Amino acid sequence: MAQGASNCGKAAGKGPPPPPPAPGGKAAAKGSKRAGQPESIQVVAALMDGRELTLQTEWDGRVEGLRMSLGTRLGISSHRVKLALGGEVLKNESTAKACGLVDGSVVNVVVLPPLYGTLGRAGVTAPGEVVAAKMELHDALAQAGKLTPIHT
Repeated sequence: MAQGASNCGKAAGKGPPPPPPAPGGKAAAKGSKRAGQPESIQVVAALMDGRELTLQTEWDGRVEGLRMSLGTRLGISSHRVKLALGGEVLKNESTAKACGLVDGSVVNVVVLPPLYGTLGRAGVTAPGEVVAAKMELHDALAQAGKLTPIHT
């Protein structure tokens, strides 16, 4: 598991220490609120199809913002995007710092089926087994030729 991943979701300030300042005052050149700590960091989002997208977030920015930015870039609902670091899914309310993200961190991206986006936009959360059962039913109906496409 990546260092600091288990701190994701705990109160800010309890995560790993900030990264050391870059040689030659590079952190100060980026604009810093605190000496040696950059205001923003770049995170690499690695998708399962091999693509990598670079995202920028504030040091104290929330994971939810990264998910929204990535969803926009992929043209999908942010409800369908899950981010993981070191095998642990990052929580929406956690900050980059609390999750142990530093400049150049690589997070794994899981894109969920469209059903999750539909449910999320409606404000509905469903247990994984309910969604899985719905998807199995959909597949069975499709195989039996009993689905009628709905065009809106």
